[in-house]
Amino acid sequence: MAGGGKWRTWPLWLSTVLAPVAVSVAANQVLNDGVWSGPWLAGTIVAAVAAGLVAERAARVAAPASGTVAETMRELARLVHDRWSEEVVTRSLGDPRIPVSWHMTRRARLMDHPHLIADREPAVSGRSDDVAALAVAFRSLRRRRLVITGGPGTGKTTLAILLTLELIRTRADDDPVPVLLPVADWDIDAHPRFQDWVAERVRTDYAALRPPGGRRDGADVLAARGSILAVLDGLDELPEPARAKVIEKLSGTLTERDQVIITSRTTEYGDAVTAARRPLRAAAVIAPKALRPDVVADYLGDWVSAHSPAWTEVLRALRSGAAPALAEVTSTALGLWLVRAVHIDRPDADPAPLAAEYAHDARALRVHLLDNLLPALLHAHGTIRQATWDPAAVTAWTHRLARLPSGPGGPDLAWWRLTDQALPASRTPRALARTWIGWLSGLVFAVPAALTAMLTYGPVFGAAFGLCFGLSAAQAVRTPDFAPLRVRRRLRDFTRGLLSDVPTILLVLPFGLGLPAVIYSTWADGWRAGLATLLAGLGLGWVGLRVLRQQDGAPGPADENRLPPFTAALTPQSTWRVNRGLVGLQLMNALLLGAIVGFAVDFMNEVSVVAFHPSPSVDAGMGIVFGVSFGLVNKRQHMWLTSAVALVHLGPARRLPFRLMRFLDELHRLGVLRTVGPFYQFRHAELRDHLAATESAE
Repeated sequence: MAGGGKWRTWPLWLSTVLAPVAVSVAANQVLNDGVWSGPWLAGTIVAAVAAGLVAERAARVAAPASGTVAETMRELARLVHDRWSEEVVTRSLGDPRIPVSWHMTRRARLMDHPHLIADREPAVSGRSDDVAALAVAFRSLRRRRLVITGGPGTGKTTLAILLTLELIRTRADDDPVPVLLPVADWDIDAHPRFQDWVAERVRTDYAALRPPGGRRDGADVLAARGSILAVLDGLDELPEPARAKVIEKLSGTLTERDQVIITSRTTEYGDAVTAARRPLRAAAVIAPKALRPDVVADYLGDWVSAHSPAWTEVLRALRSGAAPALAEVTSTALGLWLVRAVHIDRPDADPAPLAAEYAHDARALRVHLLDNLLPALLHAHGTIRQATWDPAAVTAWTHRLARLPSGPGGPDLAWWRLTDQALPASRTPRALARTWIGWLSGLVFAVPAALTAMLTYGPVFGAAFGLCFGLSAAQAVRTPDFAPLRVRRRLRDFTRGLLSDVPTILLVLPFGLGLPAVIYSTWADGWRAGLATLLAGLGLGWVGLRVLRQQDGAPGPADENRLPPFTAALTPQSTWRVNRGLVGLQLMNALLLGAIVGFAVDFMNEVSVVAFHPSPSVDAGMGIVFGVSFGLVNKRQHMWLTSAVALVHLGPARRLPFRLMRFLDELHRLGVLRTVGPFYQFRHAELRDHLAATESAE
């Protein structure tokens, strides 16, 4: 999450301040031929000051009221529950659940001393289709620390999601809030303390608001109190040295009240424990049991028609042991899901090869299922919007997506990095493409800034100003701004609050105190001066009202026990839309910025005591100063524009679809991708690896 609250709202504040100034400049050019009289200048300045106060009030009104720690925890729990309940539906994890059995690991070296873990043996056991019992067992642990291990595709992440939802459903007010987080995103060097990283990641994924004055926000307070149960998914996805460092950091920074759940492949976790020279302190470690053929047959039988001769034969072979390859593949949750997706969800698929052609070759059967998964999902869901894409193109793009180099977040697919990752691999073409895309992105900001400055103070100044503004805008950073705009709510709440002030402003302060000045200005200098004085009076009325209200009962310092709330569970789609809106807001700033710079230079010329006739070089110099000063701010808002420009180049080359976010969202709907905060990930690492290793027929 970008910076503090003031940096999130400054574009709106600046635009609001510059708007009346720009209008005043235009009106002065038309009505006064650019000659600045005292009353007109006073009205312009007061209007700008009043607009700044209005914007400040709007920002204050738009921010939701703070709540107690318990209320903040309930709000976070609601957001997490809603977020992952939707993911359960998208990934079909609950209809019905695959009955994977879990037991305490028999590898004693992976766990701490038994008396530190629980009062009884076994401490944790149960099944994925009875996650309520697992939640009870977890809460019975001394420190409530659990490591979910298993081989590839055994359902570790699925169990973590279901356990997260169950712990939220049954939590008491003082229980910590479980939040699923990708542990591969933890940069130990940037966040040496585990609690600091948890706060940063929760703040990003659930849009925690920063309170004024640099105070800690809800994520900081909850993480420090041990009120967040971090469910760390994918320890095995970290590089080998990093896994051991994570175990060491957790053992060194977890306090007695901190609770944690970790998922990892068994081998990788064992290697990390060996490298760290000790297991995670007081953590129970569970592992899955292989699904038995009779359990698999019962599960598949609930999905298929009882009158299907082909499936009757396959299930008979599975139970009798005549299809050992099918029994081996379906002994894991992933293999069982593959069979269901390829041969059950697609009604026209023939299941006979499962017990015939692939009866004794488990490797060939797995390759067959992975090869046919994407076509089966496309067919079962009616193909991804056939009017836009054909299945061959979808398959080709998905293979390319799997082959993209990993970013700093490991397996995370971030939309603001994908376009850069898809550029040519060769160094020179890649550098040229980056430079060209950056120039085009900066041009979007340079053109309106140059035109506005050109209209206000000539072509030389406008060209120089636009060039500098565009160059500074083109140098975008690599992480976007995730701050939600909430424009509709801002306008609605502000309007309601402002209406109560209008009678006082219009009837009491300006006319009671400034009406004589308005009458005198109109009589002495004409109606234009009177209008300017009236505007100044209205602005002063607003300022006076604000001062009186603050003196009449200004709110005291914020209660440290009250926290700004979490506002939304961020998704890749929401962050894309937020950054698109921020680009529009900054374009408006570019227009208004040119107007205010022109006003400043024009005013300096008019009021200068000595004759001042700026040369083109002086104009260019002022343009450079103002352009660099303002253009270098808020580059976090440019990532959407840079990605959009890059897609214009990558689309025709078929490296990525032009409508990238729609494509990724459809893959998520199909179940190929999952979402974790503002990131996409492939649903299974094995599926990603298979797609990356195979070529698609375009």
